[in-house]
Amino acid sequence: MDKKVLFTILRYISLVLSLWSSVFLMVSGKSIDICFIALSLIFIINNQIRFFSIPKRNIYFSASILAEAALALIIFQYYGGIIFLLLFSILLDSTIYINNKYITGGLVSLIIIILVVAGQTDFKLQVSSVLSSAAIGALGIYIKEERERKHEAQKLYDKLRISEEELKKAKENLERYASTIEELTLLRERNRISREIHDSVGHSLSTMIIQLSAIEKIADSDGKSASEMAKNLSAFAKDALKSVRAAVRALVPTEFEKYQGILAIEEMIKNFKKLTEVEVIFVLSKERWELNSDQSFVLYRIVQEFLTNSVRHGKADKININLNFYKDSLYMRLKDNGAGCDDIVEGVGLKSIKERAESIGGAVKYLSSKEKGFELNLNLPKVEALISERNL
Repeated sequence: MDKKVLFTILRYISLVLSLWSSVFLMVSGKSIDICFIALSLIFIINNQIRFFSIPKRNIYFSASILAEAALALIIFQYYGGIIFLLLFSILLDSTIYINNKYITGGLVSLIIIILVVAGQTDFKLQVSSVLSSAAIGALGIYIKEERERKHEAQKLYDKLRISEEELKKAKENLERYASTIEELTLLRERNRISREIHDSVGHSLSTMIIQLSAIEKIADSDGKSASEMAKNLSAFAKDALKSVRAAVRALVPTEFEKYQGILAIEEMIKNFKKLTEVEVIFVLSKERWELNSDQSFVLYRIVQEFLTNSVRHGKADKININLNFYKDSLYMRLKDNGAGCDDIVEGVGLKSIKERAESIGGAVKYLSSKEKGFELNLNLPKVEALISERNL
């Protein structure tokens, strides 16, 4: 049950019992006073207005408590009843809803003084009323502190939510900035390549065209000179070709030439994360050796198939990929947090992965259980990559 509902019920119970005790005494004395009815109505109206209408931190809230204390004292003095029950509501309101500790302390002290000075004539009943009031006051203070802690926790949660939204915006801005930088880098690289081609290839071709025109003109009249010019032009063309090859090689980083399969996998993972918003963590060992074209292709297809299956069938939102290069072998572990299954049935995708791995001497192992995701382990022997000289 909601705490607010519970305390509302307690208020009404105490209100009914307190007034009923006075009514019972009057009925026992065979007298019903109109003034008592009027005071009781004022008592109830003041109590309800304070609880439902007056702001809890308003000065009128404290004034309403004092008024109810005065009414309770008048009803008790003239008509009898149980004073503790008459003061129950204001005791709760003083400790729970008033944040000023001095006002709360003053009101609680006033209630205890009323209980001691104008309380029950029976000493035991008077002591029990004071102790009960102290217990109710302590309970009210505890409830107020718990409510304040809950309020602070809500404020902290709101701040965290705002911070999370700001972090998301910052991430989006960084991604846009990174994309812009990437585009600018590509444009600068293209401009540099165009300048290189213009300065080297363009100059060489222009020179060759001039030489060929000159050879054409003097070929009929002076064959020996034309032959000599053609020979020089051939040597110049060879040097120009060497320059072009050197420029092209300079454009291709050594790391890309050596690890282009891994770079292709990283690029695929990057695009997959953008398209699906699935968290993919790719961890690569520090030590690496060169992959041949078959190995690169198989690894690429296995990762591609695993990513697709994890989202399509497993409904995963997090995937871990570990690629470790050892001295004589390669080990790859792919693990998602998807639905998983207790019985693995090899469909087209899993069979394709297994066949691809076995075609290059590798071995595949699957692990899965219900609600614990799917795991794929691949062991691949090291094979020296075939490095072919590039002929341009």
